[in-house]
Amino acid sequence: MVIIQCVSHGLVVKNSQILVYKVVDKVSNKSFYRSIGGHVEFGEDSAQTLRREFKEEINRDILITKKLGIYENIFSYKGEKSHEYVSLYMVEFEDQSVYDMKEIVGNEGPFRQFIASWIPINKFLNNEEIIFPEQTLIHLKNV
Repeated sequence: MVIIQCVSHGLVVKNSQILVYKVVDKVSNKSFYRSIGGHVEFGEDSAQTLRREFKEEINRDILITKKLGIYENIFSYKGEKSHEYVSLYMVEFEDQSVYDMKEIVGNEGPFRQFIASWIPINKFLNNEEIIFPEQTLIHLKNV
């Protein structure tokens, strides 16, 4: 059965850089970046999801500063078509010392680790790097 997913992502910005991590599709061998976030659980709203995901994945508390919108994202990953609705937020870290870190190690479950880092927003705006969902670009232009 094919399922439409609901996810929530947070954009964290400092000095014209955004906190993201790189993902490589092992089927297509293409790479892209994504912001921290994850799937909405039953009975949870998208803001609760985002707070939980930041805590689970990088053990950090956040403040949600603005809801940017809800976007439909249809894409292929690992050779399979996926469909999701993305709630996108601007967020800030409660602990200001996080902004001084070059990299933040995160976990998506027990066997999937990632390293989030600060990437210049211009790399995405100038098409040097790819960020998903694509609608993120709309908001990066205004940062």
